[in-house]
Amino acid sequence: MRRLLPVAAAVAASLLSPLAHASAADDATPAVAWTVETVDGVHGTDRANFSYVADPGGSYTDVMRVTNTGTTPLDLAVYAADAFTTPTGNIDLHTSETPSVDAGTWVEVDMPQLSLAPGAQADVGFTVTVPADAAPGDHSAGLITSFRGGGTATVDVDRRLATRITVRVSGELAPAVEVTDVAASYRASWNPFEPGAVVLAYRVTNAGNTLVTGVDASAAAGPFGAFGTTDEPALLPEIIPGSTIEVERELPMAPWGWVSGSVVVEPEAIGIGARGLASVVHDYTLLAVPWTLLLALLLVAATVVTLVALARRRTRAAPPLVD
Repeated sequence: MRRLLPVAAAVAASLLSPLAHASAADDATPAVAWTVETVDGVHGTDRANFSYVADPGGSYTDVMRVTNTGTTPLDLAVYAADAFTTPTGNIDLHTSETPSVDAGTWVEVDMPQLSLAPGAQADVGFTVTVPADAAPGDHSAGLITSFRGGGTATVDVDRRLATRITVRVSGELAPAVEVTDVAASYRASWNPFEPGAVVLAYRVTNAGNTLVTGVDASAAAGPFGAFGTTDEPALLPEIIPGSTIEVERELPMAPWGWVSGSVVVEPEAIGIGARGLASVVHDYTLLAVPWTLLLALLLVAATVVTLVALARRRTRAAPPLVD
């Protein structure tokens, strides 16, 4: 028997965009296409996703609408999985091969398997039950519709379309952010008469129990604080508790030798009721050597020495003049 290798397709835009309606279409198999969306009800209208505030032990029932917009019958698996923020800052969901341990285990779906004729739609009910011992804070998951097919004899393609679920469990909210592994280096320009760049890389971890975002900014300066430069503040992506993102920033800087600066992250907890967060500051120092300029000067010096040596050799080799 040939072993099928599962290949998980990227979770579609409903996890990332403010749209309450998301769709999936297979370029390789245009006949396969479907959409998912929230359904208006007691929990809200025109919702971008499913969001609840609950006490430990509480529960919610809700509905997700699935529509087959393709031209062929569609068989879908419907299940929930934990959500996380990837190192690049995207929101993703665990695959069916990775067991969920948090909010993904709180969701029970009424129809785990769904068959839809072309043009048909179904309202899939589900229940979110918060454990009695659930920790306070934000817990993220996604309600996934999964289609397996369109692969090869040895590759099983899993295409998923999901809508996000966020549950804020009552209790003490304790947002916290850690900035670690700060690394600073200097990249010289190939043109010796143009500035290079200070390259900063670091990791931002959500060490608290609420969703967080924020802005970060960096600064650099030459000896004694001269020739300072700063970059524009950049918005950090939403970070789910327990997740870590990797950040890289560049600041133009001439090679002034000794360069010092700082990385400043100003985190912000998402949602009402979370306390404010202090800025996180990390200082750094590095040696910015103008290697390309030094190399150019070395080449010029070597050329001059070579030309002088050749000129002297020709002078010594020339025959004396006879009157």
